[in-house]
Amino acid sequence: MARGDMKVDTLTYVSEPTILNRKEKEAIAMTIDFTSVTDTNKVTGEKVVKAGTPVDKNGKPQKTTPFTGAVGILYRDTYESRPQGALLKKAYIHTKRAQDNSGCTYDAKLVAALVNAGCRIVFEEPGVVGTIPDAASGGGA
Repeated sequence: MARGDMKVDTLTYVSEPTILNRKEKEAIAMTIDFTSVTDTNKVTGEKVVKAGTPVDKNGKPQKTTPFTGAVGILYRDTYESRPQGALLKKAYIHTKRAQDNSGCTYDAKLVAALVNAGCRIVFEEPGVVGTIPDAASGGGA
C-alpha cells in the first residue's frame, strides 16, 4: 500500500525512423557536409540530414536524381551539431519508409551508383528497378 499521494511522471521522447527492413547491415563512418543542407528539425531549428538520404564520397547529401556520386545511404538522422553519421554499405532497406523519411525518390540510377561504389544494398517493400536480387531469389546481398 502506498503512503501519500501517488505521483505520475510523463516522459516524452522522439523515436528515430527505422529505414531497415531486416537487422543485418554494414556501415562506415562519414562526416556529413552541411553547407548545402536546408532541411531543419521542426522543434530545434537545427539543420538535419534525414536517414535514407544518399551521400557522396565527400559527405554531401544527394536529394535528387541522378545520384551519380552516391557511395551509401545515411543510416540515421544526422544533425549539424554532431555531423558524424554512418553510411549503409550492405543492408536491406524498407524503400517506402526510407523515401518518406528522406524525401528522396530512389531509382535505377541510384542503384547503379551504389553498385559502382561497391554497395550491396537491397531495396524492399517495394523493390526498386535495377536493384540487387535478395538471397531468397537466388542472388545475395
